Amino acid sequence: MISKDSLLAFDVDGTLLNNSGELSQRTVTAIASASDQGATITLATGRSWSELIHIIEAIPQIEYAICTNGLEAYDRTGQSLYTEQIPTDLAVNLVKTARASVPGISMGAGVGSELYAESKILDGLVPGVEIASERVVHDITEALTAEVRDLLIYHPDYVDRLEELFIIIRNIIDDQRVDVAYSGLPMIEIIPAGSGKGTCLAWLSECLKINKENVVAFGDGMNDLSMLSWAGTGLAMGQASQIVKAAANLVIGSADHEGVAEWIETMLQK
Repeated sequence: MISKDSLLAFDVDGTLLNNSGELSQRTVTAIASASDQGATITLATGRSWSELIHIIEAIPQIEYAICTNGLEAYDRTGQSLYTEQIPTDLAVNLVKTARASVPGISMGAGVGSELYAESKILDGLVPGVEIASERVVHDITEALTAEVRDLLIYHPDYVDRLEELFIIIRNIIDDQRVDVAYSGLPMIEIIPAGSGKGTCLAWLSECLKINKENVVAFGDGMNDLSMLSWAGTGLAMGQASQIVKAAANLVIGSADHEGVAEWIETMLQK
């Protein structure tokens, strides 16, 4: 399953990184061993490119990065290969619609290669994901000066009730140009219609002439569902929800127990 015809796609938070945001040496070594067998290595994450630099540096074998939940793809040097965007005027209208319907929300937006956000968004970030002070704005519409990759919606009352917030936002957004999705953080995301990790992974696989059957995807979150379902082999982390596990072909060890490394080591012994 791991060979020169393989493409291994790794989610980052909760998959390569444990719950403390740490990358183990065992995981780095295992990925290097898979690469030595000829496998192509890509990240597939909700993070933006700028938030991945230290991971790219720590794992020299990474050749590609699918970022922002499949809205962008880059090669190792940071060259943009693929992008999906929301027109600026539509993004502004979506912000107004969301605010009018859900009092108390805070919003963020991917603009260019950076994430901009209102201050409350910071409460929902995971270890290793940061927003520079100059990109924290009073009103997210101040940052919507170009086409937008995605919009993030955060509400402190819905952190543990994301399904409710998802349904609310999905019901109020009535535009076929966008979809409502889970962001991978305790937030809901508005993205270009038809986009996602699965869509971008399929595009990358086609570009590399790697058959779907030889693609292995690793993930733990709701934002990983599309790629776990699409890949020839979808592997859900042990701590994932039942919905995520049901979308995968196999459940492996948790991120805190180095499930990625354990699976690669086992496969290489076969």
